[in-house]
Amino acid sequence: MRTASYGDLDHLVQPDRVHGSVYTDPTLFAEEMRSIFGRTWVYVAHESEIAQPGDYRSTTIGLQPVIVTRDADGGIHVLLNRCRHRASVVCRERSGNATFFRCPFHGWTYRNSGELLGVPMNRRYSPENLDKSALGLTPVARVDSYRGLVFASLNPDVPDLAEHLGGARHYLDRVFLHPAFEKTLNLSAGRNVHEYPANWKHAIEGGVDGYHAITLHETWFKIRDQSPDRPHARLGSRDETIGYSEAHPGGHVLLARWPSEGDVEEFRKTYPEYTSRLESEHGSELLRDFLGQFNVLIFPNLHITLQNLRVITPISPTRTQITMSPMLIGDAPDDLNAERLREFEEAFATGSFIAPDDSEAFVCVQEGVAAEVDPWLLLSRGLHDEERLPGGGYRGKPSDETPQRGLFREWKRLLQEGRTA
Repeated sequence: MRTASYGDLDHLVQPDRVHGSVYTDPTLFAEEMRSIFGRTWVYVAHESEIAQPGDYRSTTIGLQPVIVTRDADGGIHVLLNRCRHRASVVCRERSGNATFFRCPFHGWTYRNSGELLGVPMNRRYSPENLDKSALGLTPVARVDSYRGLVFASLNPDVPDLAEHLGGARHYLDRVFLHPAFEKTLNLSAGRNVHEYPANWKHAIEGGVDGYHAITLHETWFKIRDQSPDRPHARLGSRDETIGYSEAHPGGHVLLARWPSEGDVEEFRKTYPEYTSRLESEHGSELLRDFLGQFNVLIFPNLHITLQNLRVITPISPTRTQITMSPMLIGDAPDDLNAERLREFEEAFATGSFIAPDDSEAFVCVQEGVAAEVDPWLLLSRGLHDEERLPGGGYRGKPSDETPQRGLFREWKRLLQEGRTA
């Protein structure tokens, strides 16, 4: 697809629409990697994935490969996965435990905190060309964590993480990383990784889209309706009075729907001791939040939906990797964690219902934007009565396109900043 006025971002992203080339243009994709993934905070791991000294996981910041490690003293490092000799990756596994990484090409060996330990046949280097202290794995510019979520940035001048999270912190604290769960929340059940042949922004938009579920996931709901013993699905309602959508500065967006009182009471009956402890220690409102549908997107790549964590990894303008992990609670009843895992398997795993539906829809959109007669995608739903929030955010009805408009406002802002930096 031809890019319309590539130099004019105000033309590509308008208040009520975006141009289809934002999903297809290779030049814009390269700019996203520099100006978004190269300049802001990017989620890289949960602390439970690197719980013990020597634990590591490999991932990317945009297209740049990194290793997240925990050293012998418990410190967390995020290192570029690139040998300082001839640029080979030094870690080819997704996760594991290691005190050092050895380059498969020429054997240069690095401590898991990054220092260069050994160079084979090092006498053929002159001393001035082999300063080991200057040739360790390159650390990223900034690393920080928030309630177990580890973020990294390639930009040394990025604002502090708490400032970056802004209004989204309220929902992280209230629902997913509440003190009742923060220290025992873990990703020990593992992860499911799949790819789809379409742009990465479809995934960040789709995860907070309250308009599509009842149509796209119709089969899922029919099966759930025929299984009265299964827990409430918590998504897809057409009732616009039981929730809202929000967009906050920084591109962080939200879809929220409340559970019914019947759902809360049923949960109390099923797990009486656990709920009694939660409510006595943290208040009765905790169950309402815990059982609601909260989909939060921390811009640009972290999506937390219900009890699952999704990481969106761009590979090319038309190829994206999704990593999904169920979030288990270490001190919860085994039956509750089994229920959470079962819901993940039914809805979000590769061979389930919701995740494949979503990926197929993203591909349909990617194919459709090739039709250039009408190049615009409309994002006007609910714009006419959107509520302005203190702090610069916006609120709409659950099915409004408030989140999508917020995502593209931040997309445009970061690209504009990148052009002037």
